[in-house]
Amino acid sequence: MRVRSWLIILGLCSLISNGFANTSRTGISLAFPVLTKDPEYLHAYQLTGWYQPTELDFQHIRIYFNAAVGHWWITHTTHNKSLNIYSVSPILRYYFRDHASISPFINAGIGLSYLTRTHIDSQNLGMHFAFQDQLGLGASFGKNQQLSVILSALHYSNGSLCRMNAGITVPLMVTVEYDFV
Repeated sequence: MRVRSWLIILGLCSLISNGFANTSRTGISLAFPVLTKDPEYLHAYQLTGWYQPTELDFQHIRIYFNAAVGHWWITHTTHNKSLNIYSVSPILRYYFRDHASISPFINAGIGLSYLTRTHIDSQNLGMHFAFQDQLGLGASFGKNQQLSVILSALHYSNGSLCRMNAGITVPLMVTVEYDFV
């Protein structure tokens, strides 16, 4: 199941990249949590494909859209050990300054997610649908700014749309991003 999800995301990224090569930017990223809060002993990897139309590329601001699949698991439990999260989100990226070799930026986004399970460890997430909130600080590197590294905070919650709303909180996530420019 996981391999199929990864292949679908990679295939979509390839189609998007080939279909919009002259009118947009596309890329892929891989993220891992470094520090987790709720629940404890949480591990994950998340693969994201993103698309940024040229019309949403301004002097210091870029608005792009991403689709992600992530696998999340707990190491210190015997029940409700794992779940997958599928998400889509618009992202606002503000570049502080453009430079030939490094361009620092800040990311912010709120999106929608589907969780394959409503429980992880002893936490009741309430429902399969959740909001994904993220805020990050990063930098793009190189002549064409194709490689980026981002440190971010990530939170999943149903926003109290359901009586149970434990949520998943990741105070520090590391993302490596590649732009197909």
